Amino acid sequence: MELFDEENVYTVLADQWENYGTLNYIEDERRESLADSEVERGELLGQIFSMIRNTLTERESSILRSYYGLQTKRLSVKRIADEYSMTESRVLHIVREAERKLQFSDEAIEIWKYLYRR
Repeated sequence: MELFDEENVYTVLADQWENYGTLNYIEDERRESLADSEVERGELLGQIFSMIRNTLTERESSILRSYYGLQTKRLSVKRIADEYSMTESRVLHIVREAERKLQFSDEAIEIWKYLYRR
């Protein structure tokens, strides 16, 4: 028999109260996990940008960052093509090639290890 949503919420809160004793502790625990996730996110972004900087040429890096909006405003393929005086298909080709380079770079292995660490 499934519980209604209100009953689920009540059961979860009752379990938390029983396990932690006070609501203050529950709030503090959530704050710590948010802080930890922000630190991990910052470390991961640092590794990603380092990988982009070390693996791609300046032009590839700039196009890729504009395409995905990394540390810059995301631009349309047409806008990027106009900016670099090339066709839209050429921009997409450069993006796909840059992605392939990043996928098989040594830094990608380090990021994979970071994400799946135990």
